[in-house]
Amino acid sequence: MSGLPQQSQTPRFSLFSRLTACALGLVLAVAAALFFAVAWRMLAYPHEVIVTEGAIGLAVRSLTDGLGLYDPARWQEAPFVIIHYTPLYYLITAAWVMVTGGGLFAGRWISILATTGAAMVAGHLVRKETGRVGLGLMASALWLSFYQVVFWGTTQRVDALGTFFEALGLLVFAAGRRRGRTGYLALPFLVAAWGTKQVMIVALVAATLDLALEDKRQGRSIFRGRAVRFAGAGFGALAALFAGLLIFSGGGFWTATVMGTVSAAADPPWVIFSNAELFFGSPWNMVVFMMASIFATLGFSRRPGQESKPAAWSPFRLLGLYLWLGLALAIATDANLPRFFPPMLAMAMLVPLGLHHIAGRPRLRAACMAILVFTGSLHLVYEMRSLVRERIVTLEDQNQRLLFAAAATRHAPGGGPVLAQDAGMLISAGLPVTMADPYVFSILAGNDAWRPDILVDGIQRQRYETIILNRPAEDLNPDEWTTLWIAPARDELLQHYRLAETVTIDQEWRFLEPTRYYYVPREEVTAANPHP
Repeated sequence: MSGLPQQSQTPRFSLFSRLTACALGLVLAVAAALFFAVAWRMLAYPHEVIVTEGAIGLAVRSLTDGLGLYDPARWQEAPFVIIHYTPLYYLITAAWVMVTGGGLFAGRWISILATTGAAMVAGHLVRKETGRVGLGLMASALWLSFYQVVFWGTTQRVDALGTFFEALGLLVFAAGRRRGRTGYLALPFLVAAWGTKQVMIVALVAATLDLALEDKRQGRSIFRGRAVRFAGAGFGALAALFAGLLIFSGGGFWTATVMGTVSAAADPPWVIFSNAELFFGSPWNMVVFMMASIFATLGFSRRPGQESKPAAWSPFRLLGLYLWLGLALAIATDANLPRFFPPMLAMAMLVPLGLHHIAGRPRLRAACMAILVFTGSLHLVYEMRSLVRERIVTLEDQNQRLLFAAAATRHAPGGGPVLAQDAGMLISAGLPVTMADPYVFSILAGNDAWRPDILVDGIQRQRYETIILNRPAEDLNPDEWTTLWIAPARDELLQHYRLAETVTIDQEWRFLEPTRYYYVPREEVTAANPHP
């Protein structure tokens, strides 16, 4: 495959090259072991770790209780449990919960299996293309080495399962293209990826463009080529599913998955920049990305003298498209960390494929591996420290995060309704949840698709034993996206409730603000205006 002229090697260089390869294998083995260590801890820990884990768990439970997928009751009455993605992850997790029981275990287990499955698929694709088991293992370990994959791929979220389906689709598509076929057998997996998360169309678009470029190279008309037929089948299936879900839900699917996903008010430029910085600010991510991008260009270039020869299909073009399209879509859809799963999966496959391609240039290959060893070591020692601390060292039943739940219990001694920024703390405290996913309802509010009128009424009637916010009520701002769900009720909250306690934790948890403000009903208002 490499087709590059061989370079002579001295015994000293051969030793250096072997040692570098062994060192890289060790670095990646440690990275993979870290993923599984975190996964083990997550499966054993019964409380929410990432905000929205509790909300997804409540959504899954609502399905087992018989509430429709996109029933309008989800955004019209408490506990406001919304399913704001396409339904496949929720349905699979609900089926698992019915067998194994509730809690976070089922959803995390599915995510961990899916993340591991994506690693295995990536490794298998690389092994099939190169014939090298070692390079296949490298692809698997590279995927598991990324901070974002360890962080999100072990939590109760939809992203890992969607990425797994995309990985399967790419594998089947590559197998078909290698045999000169169109790759239609990949479509069920690519459609399943969309059925898991509505923005997961990157692999389908990349496969379509790969076929379109091949049609162009072979001089086929765009309307008679393989690409248009493949796109028609794939996007036709998505359109049919979209229409079916829209009709089946009476329009609720649109409210939940479109209006509840992205909003200019909820995703201002600074949020997108801040999220993207977590990806681009990692030296490990950038080194792997740059190598993958350079190797991806091999799919778009021909060596001198080969322009007229028919080229065998190569995965570089497909994976390069998957990388660059995935990166563009991630940034365009708020740059939240799981959005980078597709480009990171492409990076994990492109680097070992590229190293195989330059096998005839051992000095260049050794230099690339040495760079990976150096940055990978720094990645494990420095970048992953916070993750080790958060997910392994402090992930125990007595960690400070649970102080929020303990305070909620103190201020709701009657076990009555509680209105809180985090559903997970209420689940840990055994208290009823009134608002399952404030962040999604902030997006809905930003799109004028929901108003907190029922919350305002509950505040006026002092129905809630306590209201828990991530900032003082005086600072609630209709322009601040995380509090759009309750900002319109600011004046009523200040009139009918008073600040009873402020709880601040010292431990750092990513995406968890360290302070919570606990409000309880004003006694003078309660006495003057008794309510049922």
